[in-house]
Amino acid sequence: MVVSDIASLLFDSNRKITGQDGTTVIPDLAIRERHIDRLGITSMPVQTGAAITDHAFYMQPEFTLEFGWSNASLAATLSNFSGTTLSGLVSGDFGEQYIKTVYAKILKLQKSRQLCTVVTGKRTYKNVLIESVETNSSSETAYSMFAVMNCRSLNLAHSAVTQAGITAINQKMPASTSPEASNGTKQLQPASNSSGLASMWSGVKSAFSSAFS
Repeated sequence: MVVSDIASLLFDSNRKITGQDGTTVIPDLAIRERHIDRLGITSMPVQTGAAITDHAFYMQPEFTLEFGWSNASLAATLSNFSGTTLSGLVSGDFGEQYIKTVYAKILKLQKSRQLCTVVTGKRTYKNVLIESVETNSSSETAYSMFAVMNCRSLNLAHSAVTQAGITAINQKMPASTSPEASNGTKQLQPASNSSGLASMWSGVKSAFSSAFS
């Protein structure tokens, strides 16, 4: 372990992931952080002089965290976990409960889809979802955990419903453009066949009857 890793392991406590329910994950070691900011740009031609902001939009940032935890770290030593033995204290092997607890917290934040606040070395992200979590275990890392977390920040929008206040007074053709209104309960009436075509046919029948009578 190089000097920078040791310094990060001992003194770097600013980096953290905090969920809406207060669940907080603090890394023992920050291995790498990858930040991605991009624009969504149209592939269609843009007219000369047009507002470029109408053809390109800022996409929400994505970032990848590579954090590490160890059962022999200071945080593990100060935490309450079971499985500690005398031989483990001598060898620096304090059991697996600490990293299991950390791993469970990360998965809880992901599965519950909580919007998290993530503090990194370069910036603070809000409204973050943990998109994926990857970790590997081997005989050499049985008492430590290195996790790769791909995260994405969401752009939250607020919407509201309002009434336009349209009345018959401020309309030119209120019979056609007025909103629906309640006129009470109506009773259905039987339809009467009083159309012009029916009246004409009745007249024709009367004429024929008179001619042949």
